[in-house]
Amino acid sequence: MPGPIATPNAKAAINGSSTPFQVYHSWPSQKSECKQFDDFCWIDLAHVVMLVEQNTVDKTVGQKLLPALQDIRTQGYNRLPIDPYKESLLYQVESALGQKLGDHVAGALHTARSRIDQRATVGRMYYRRILLQVMDHICQFQEHLVEAAQEHSSIIIPYHTHMQQAQPGNFAHYLLSFAAKLQEDFERCQEAYNRVNRNPLGTVGRSGTGLKIDRERTTQFLGFDSCVKHSLLGKDADFAADIVAALSFVMYHLNDFATDLHLWSSNEFGFVQLPDTFCGTSSIFPQKRNPVTLETIKLAAGPSVAWLSSTLATFRGCGTGDHRVHGIPSHLDQALETTSDMLILAGLVASEVQVNDARVKQVLGESWSTTSNLADFLMQHRGLSIRQAHGVVARLVRMCRETGLGKAQVTPDMLEEASLISLGQSIEMSEEDLHEALDPESFVKTRTSAGSVGPAEVDNLTELAQDMLSDNRRWVMECRSKHLRAEKTLSEAIVAVLKDQS
Repeated sequence: MPGPIATPNAKAAINGSSTPFQVYHSWPSQKSECKQFDDFCWIDLAHVVMLVEQNTVDKTVGQKLLPALQDIRTQGYNRLPIDPYKESLLYQVESALGQKLGDHVAGALHTARSRIDQRATVGRMYYRRILLQVMDHICQFQEHLVEAAQEHSSIIIPYHTHMQQAQPGNFAHYLLSFAAKLQEDFERCQEAYNRVNRNPLGTVGRSGTGLKIDRERTTQFLGFDSCVKHSLLGKDADFAADIVAALSFVMYHLNDFATDLHLWSSNEFGFVQLPDTFCGTSSIFPQKRNPVTLETIKLAAGPSVAWLSSTLATFRGCGTGDHRVHGIPSHLDQALETTSDMLILAGLVASEVQVNDARVKQVLGESWSTTSNLADFLMQHRGLSIRQAHGVVARLVRMCRETGLGKAQVTPDMLEEASLISLGQSIEMSEEDLHEALDPESFVKTRTSAGSVGPAEVDNLTELAQDMLSDNRRWVMECRSKHLRAEKTLSEAIVAVLKDQS
């Protein structure tokens, strides 16, 4: 029986050509850091400028370091000489500087900082950027939902509770409910972003430094909102839990959306249909159109329930020291990528879903989902309490079901009989009023409370969703603008340091 397959890295460790530390720690770390290369360079430049401004590093040293660092950043990660036996990008960059400027000058780069606060700063800068991308996709999904709601504003559908028809609703109203849910998700992401966007640079080895530094200056150069106030918290990555918690809510709502449409696309419901480009075929059943893209969303949502618990479990039990498990959990990248992908897919579904209006009208025509409107009529126009009206209508529905009669066959005499059985008194109602009270369109038109399915309220909800979307996009744009302004401020400060260079 063949043994387990060894990867090239594992073979290197087994053969002794590399150490387990290199194979299982350093090299995977380098692989993840390459995505953060520009952030590493940005931090190095900001740190050097700050040290020169504080006279902690001689200006002539800064004038040598800054052009070399700019050159490394411009050429990119692929042009950086990588020594696989050096543990992180911090050492790789310092080594490249040493080859060009000498070890004495290159070593000044690491003045008044530790790998602890440097890597913590990189992580926060990288993940704030990726989080903003997720928030972009939330906005895109909201936009698709609003556009689809405007397209389907007149379509009445049955709403369900306990998988039973409850009351008539409106497909636009339904779609806008997800725009509202995604708004709460966006706000959770905002809260997570506000915690991410704090500068740990300068907390050094968790006790600060006796050298003169200006943490507010690097905060300005790097586009952070504020500093991490307590030096012992510089390494902590609690923000990762905030992010995955927000992402888990997004996936929860996407799962609900996909599950509803998946059910409604079944032959038994037949309310909606997705275009062929969203469906797969069967290898044996010629008639089938499988809406597998909806299943893709549901499948992706499954693991998301463990994202937060896995993050907290990673942090658990390690105390407050500098432990690797206090860093950013490995599944954060996958959570961000999955959420972005599923938001894009759900947005496409929302923009392309087709409603079978004829089938929905057929179901509503046979449905008793409007009976609460009849109860409201009896309460408003016949002086019954809501419980009395509920009892009369419940008796009427039971009588019809027992005799095999449909809603269209209900008569005022039957209502009178039901009221006599339920209340011991006769309730009269014209046939016109009775059938209007049971009509789905009349039901929807009579909903006037804020946020309801009534046409005017659906228009209000649409306008509200559009306003929230505009605010969201403005907020994301301002965050990115702040980063650009920070880079500009840093560039101007670099020019000032390099000025009068001999």
